[in-house]
Amino acid sequence: MKRKIKRFFATAALTILLTISSLATILLFPQPLFANKLEYKQFTVYSNDKITNDIILLLDDAMGLVEKSEINDPGYEYDILLCFNSLFNKIDDRLLGFGPSARATDNNVTIKVQINAKQDLFFRTFHAKCQSRLSYLIAHEMIHCLQTNKYGILKFNPIKHPEMWKLEGYPEYIARQPRLTDKNYSLVSEVDRYIDLESKAKDVWILIEEGGCEAPNYYYKGRLMVEYLMDIKHWTYDQILNDTASENSIYADMINWRNTAKSEN
Repeated sequence: MKRKIKRFFATAALTILLTISSLATILLFPQPLFANKLEYKQFTVYSNDKITNDIILLLDDAMGLVEKSEINDPGYEYDILLCFNSLFNKIDDRLLGFGPSARATDNNVTIKVQINAKQDLFFRTFHAKCQSRLSYLIAHEMIHCLQTNKYGILKFNPIKHPEMWKLEGYPEYIARQPRLTDKNYSLVSEVDRYIDLESKAKDVWILIEEGGCEAPNYYYKGRLMVEYLMDIKHWTYDQILNDTASENSIYADMINWRNTAKSEN
């Protein structure tokens, strides 16, 4: 009897282990689940839908943004998974939760929502329907891949990672460079806009940019703080990660700078 019980528990434990291993393999190496593949430079794109050359222009745009990052690795290779309405998307939702428009896991950039590559758009369905630039989204997730590549999985993983403003603010800062470097752009005005929107917000969601999608507050706030530290104080991302000052003190420092800049004008 004892032998049968031991055998039962051993079999159950083995089954659980095999199930977990299988699911982990699917999440990390889902490429065989997709029917179509396109290889371009350091990218491999996977999709069940036909992959058109429109995606190539977006990959070039995204890489042009990522190349501005100090953590860029020219030899790094990305797998872009276009998985809207795919079996993998359903598995991913069940295991990791429904919600994000995209996710970066190891070198996989998983785009979970509907896209229009020709118009450089993705259509977010979580929280509220809206549309925004697909090339920005790809660049943002590429930076997440590079964060893990440079600093290691032990420092950047779903359980342990830097504060959210440091984690998400830097990818937002890199992905939105075309807007931040526009001659009509003003960080002071952008901080003013954030303060106004944040004061009216009923929850954590806030409008990232005019006509764009809402995102959790720390995306916008984090980008502004990273932008302030990098463009005004001339810090590197390494310095931002290593700095021990609290989020509140950094934010207060940015507000003091904004107040001084407004008084001087």
